[in-house]
Amino acid sequence: MGRPTSDAVPRDERRPVNLRAYVLSDTRDCDAVVSDLSYSGCQIEADARFKMGEQFELRVVKRGAVPVEVRWVKKGRAGAQFLG
Repeated sequence: MGRPTSDAVPRDERRPVNLRAYVLSDTRDCDAVVSDLSYSGCQIEADARFKMGEQFELRVVKRGAVPVEVRWVKKGRAGAQFLG
């Protein structure tokens, strides 16, 4: 017969981290913590409420800045995909 196929896209390996960061856009400026990291994205924890599809610059202290897009939101956390 053959192997079952899946439409799921494999996710990059994730690493647990605890990095201070800032979320910056024309409408937002808040402190955050990056708590999960992969080559394609990260998990962000903050007091702010994020929205699916929202884009902003994520500045990680002593690491640099990267544009991101929010892919999921849950209870003070958001999953962000790196853009560009």
